[in-house]
Amino acid sequence: AAAMACIGRAAAEFLAVALAHQVFEESDRACFVCERFRRADFCQRHDGERLGLAPIEFSGSHMTSPYFGWFEIIRLGLIQACLGAVVVVTTSTLNRIMVVELMLPAILPGALVALHYLVQISRPRMGHGSDQGARRTPWIIGGMTLLALGAICATAATLWMTNSPVLGIILAIAGFVMIGLGVGAAGTSLLVLLAMRVQSERRAAAATTVW
Repeated sequence: AAAMACIGRAAAEFLAVALAHQVFEESDRACFVCERFRRADFCQRHDGERLGLAPIEFSGSHMTSPYFGWFEIIRLGLIQACLGAVVVVTTSTLNRIMVVELMLPAILPGALVALHYLVQISRPRMGHGSDQGARRTPWIIGGMTLLALGAICATAATLWMTNSPVLGIILAIAGFVMIGLGVGAAGTSLLVLLAMRVQSERRAAAATTVW
């Protein structure tokens, strides 16, 4: 009887420890989920305020953020239009100048265009970075700034190729790398922001408008 009592007490203590451990795990998991929701709400509030959306409304202890309207969607479309315009000029117009006007081998502009696509394999890492920081707007602004600097650098490199081909090619490589990184940073975060802040029934039309 004494042995059975000892076994019973040991079993009860084991069950109590296991139950307490499970409770602590569930509590940690709940805290993690709450933290993720809090950061997501902060991300939506920040991007909404930077794009000029209506002020954030508070309902009890929960924070709610408005979805993008057509005005904000069109503003995102203008960013995409500017991005595409810079890329078209640098990958098409400069291509023709190098081959037709400067009589350079066609493989040179082809390699530069391929390089700007190659560096865009970093898009997943940039998207992960914007997810970790819970902010999309700085990535869009930074990417567009880098894209503009890359376009200026590539244009100057094309002019330099007339007098100093080697220096011009080195500068062109740097410029097209910057163009690829800028497109990846701005384009990826823009599409993520569009997917997160547009209502599902309006998402297809919004994507068509932006593109």
